[in-house]
Formats: sequence, structure tokens, C-alpha cells
Amino acid sequence: MNLSDLHLVPARPEHVDYWRTLRAQVSARRYVDTDDDTPDTLLKRILEAGSLEDPRAKGFRWFARYEGQWVGTVSARDVSREQGRAQLGYMMDEAHHGRGLGSRAVGLMLDQLFTLPFLQRLWLTTLSENQASQGLARKLGFTLEGTMRAHGVLRGERKDQQFWGLLRSEWTGRQRG
Repeated sequence: MNLSDLHLVPARPEHVDYWRTLRAQVSARRYVDTDDDTPDTLLKRILEAGSLEDPRAKGFRWFARYEGQWVGTVSARDVSREQGRAQLGYMMDEAHHGRGLGSRAVGLMLDQLFTLPFLQRLWLTTLSENQASQGLARKLGFTLEGTMRAHGVLRGERKDQQFWGLLRSEWTGRQRG
């Protein structure tokens, strides 16, 4: 498998149907509340995503393509130029789990995001039981910064949420070393 064939495509309105299908998968619903997904709500999120060149963008979204197929989505939201940080999210198609495509897609996103001169820190959250997402974070050099007990609610059940962080210096050091 040649992971260099994976590339990110900026989100466009025509991706809505794929995104709805992705978010409806059992593997996605296990860790994310997708009950309010409608074409209109997802389209609004796509249209709100900016380009890296837009100095007012508060978020970014890409869809990952591999061997002619859509395989997932990656995003950065809550972008703060003043604080130099953003929160990451990602979701991969369950047909492609365990092949390294998620790590590669998030890594490509990190490469793009760290071209923004103001960005110094990225963070992501995982539910404590989401071992695959934690493995991705570790593989890319994120540090587990803490667990907030009963921090979130998913389908009426309180869940512990882990917070992971990555600094620009850590990412660039990994890329050089």
C-alpha cells in the first residue's frame, strides 16, 4: 500500500452526501453524536470552512482521497490567531480502518496547518475508550495532557474525555529528525 497516494481535497458542497454516509457508520456513531446531521447542517459547516489563505478563517476542512475513493475527513476548528491554537478533528471510513490512512491524513493536515505562522499549538480530544484515536495521537507525537472525568455526554451517558496536545516545535522536530 502506497500511502503517498493519499491526498487532501478542500471541502466543497458536493462532499455533503459522502460526509453524511461517513458519519452514519457504526464506527463513527460509537464516539460522535451524529443524531442532528442533516444535509443543511453539514453543508453549513462545509461553507464555514475557510482556506489557509483567508486571514479571517475560524476553521478548515478537507476530505481525504485514496486510490480514487473518499476515505475520510480531517478538520481544524476554533482557530485562534491571538492564542496561536486550533482544535483538530478527524473521521475515517470504517472500510479503511487499520491501514494507516487516518494517521497519514492527519499528518498531511498538520503539515498544512503548521504553514500558518501564528499557529503554535494544536489539540484534539478523544473519549477514554477510543483506543484507535489515542493510537493515532501517539503516533503523530501528541502528548496526553489530561483526562476530564465525565466531561461529555454521548447518547445520555457521561464519558471521560482525554485532551492531547502538539506544539509546532514538536511537529517540526519530528519532521526533521
